[in-house]
Amino acid sequence: MNVSSSLGHGPVKVRAARAVALFGVLLLAFVWLAIVVSLASEHRRVLASAGADTANLARAFDEHILRTITGLDQTLLYLRAEFQQNPDGFDLNRSVANSVILKRVSVQIARIGADGWLADSNVPGFKRMDLSDREHFSVHRHGGVDQLFVSKPVLGRASGKWSIQLTRRLDDRAGHFAGVLVISLDPNYLGEFYNAIDVGADGAIAVVGTDGVARVASHGNGDFLGQSLEGGLLRDAVLNRQSVTQETHGPYDSHERLVSVRPLASLPLSVLVGRSKADILAPFQSSVAWHLSIGGAVTLALGAALMVLYRMVRTQEAIAADLAVKKAELLASRHRLRRYVVDLERIAEVAAHDLQEPLRRVVAYAQLLSSHASSVLDDEGRGYMAHVVDGAQRMRKLVKDLQSFVAVDQIPGVDAVVSSSTAVTNALDRLGDTIHASNASIVVEPLPSVMVDEKALTEIFTQLLDNAIRYVAPGIRPMVRVSCRRDGDATVFSVADNGIGIESRDRVKLFEVFHRLNGLQAGAEGTGIGLAIVRRMVEHMGGRVWVHSNPGEGSVFSFSLPVAQAKTVEEKEVRAA
Repeated sequence: MNVSSSLGHGPVKVRAARAVALFGVLLLAFVWLAIVVSLASEHRRVLASAGADTANLARAFDEHILRTITGLDQTLLYLRAEFQQNPDGFDLNRSVANSVILKRVSVQIARIGADGWLADSNVPGFKRMDLSDREHFSVHRHGGVDQLFVSKPVLGRASGKWSIQLTRRLDDRAGHFAGVLVISLDPNYLGEFYNAIDVGADGAIAVVGTDGVARVASHGNGDFLGQSLEGGLLRDAVLNRQSVTQETHGPYDSHERLVSVRPLASLPLSVLVGRSKADILAPFQSSVAWHLSIGGAVTLALGAALMVLYRMVRTQEAIAADLAVKKAELLASRHRLRRYVVDLERIAEVAAHDLQEPLRRVVAYAQLLSSHASSVLDDEGRGYMAHVVDGAQRMRKLVKDLQSFVAVDQIPGVDAVVSSSTAVTNALDRLGDTIHASNASIVVEPLPSVMVDEKALTEIFTQLLDNAIRYVAPGIRPMVRVSCRRDGDATVFSVADNGIGIESRDRVKLFEVFHRLNGLQAGAEGTGIGLAIVRRMVEHMGGRVWVHSNPGEGSVFSFSLPVAQAKTVEEKEVRAA
């Protein structure tokens, strides 16, 4: 009986096991199908986003090149007008002597006579030579068309440097051919600008003529300069002056890139911006690894679960229901969090911008009211008015500090070295009234130059010096010293004072927003944002800030700034010289 019962239940167990196995296989197939579909969708999205980015870069470079070449063409037209007014008295060097732009972007400005010989040049000690075989001379001599010509990159015989020739035809007063005016544009001028744009290690930016030859290239260590585009859709787009974005090998080598082409509006040139597909898809590869890890983990989990699923179906259902509730709660919490973040950002924006003008009016009219009503009010009333004015001024300072805190992310990048001594001087000028009122002694040691935003550095010193002057014990004259030292690849600035010092419990949150020292709220004038602004600015510039202090022994606030960037600027200046 027991045996038959076992046998009778055997097929049911077998069918249940097969159903569980089939369910598991179908579930795994669905998981991996979802992973494949998700990865395919993300792959398309990444390429589409990168294509839009390269098209936007091409549009920006299009405008930059057009402005540069149009400006040079205006110079050519101006020089041509001077020549045609007085051909015999035309002095090329005098005409271009005061042009800062020409000196910066050009290798040479020259005039070729009607006979094809170099007649004049701003290159010192130039020698007359035959240039009648140059393409730009032949175009103007035989073409007779009055338009700007942009040559292929050529090695100048007079300057000895590679350049792109921008030329205009010269006519004498009778309308006969009288030569050619030439501005030799330095390809490195545009190339250095493009090299500053990060399109990846294997990215490429080029300016190409309708003949398919590269005038300027930012990749390949200059090897692309003067090369011709290989056949294909890119070359067709350049020849037909079309704007396209496509995946291709090249444009001047076999590297696989996503390339955007954009023609210049009024010139026979096009801009090419290419980003390596490997660089574009690098984040996607990380996503692939993550999806595969999740898929593998799910596969292992389901494989293990299949062994015990028959006995745990109801338990799993309960867990699934609980997870669904938790997921809904998590989604609702995330939605609320996003809404709170949007509200906080809006509050910060209003506080940092929209409240400035109302607060300015409150302060101004409160001061006017206090002044006009001082003779009418008694001492208590004047005290009330003083509280109103003081509160409004404090609120205005709080809003101003909040604006500075919010604006830290808008600090621009810099490529020039500034004097930190100048920043300290500017900070002292801002604090002139406070220094005079407190009779503070400020000692500033010799400070180096750094590559940061000068306004931001001035704000940092202003906040630190203001705290050092204000937070002293009653009856003590503030003594402040500003110094600097080198620490590896960082420059460390320090502001030391003889103030009241800081308890160890307060140092933990000292640089947080709205944190103020215990026991100072009633008498201190600070808003609790100053040191938070210092921290955000220093971290935005790649450094860090800290403090050493003991109660009653003063404080030393220090912050570091990297010096590697400053070295890079100095090296560029040496190479340019």
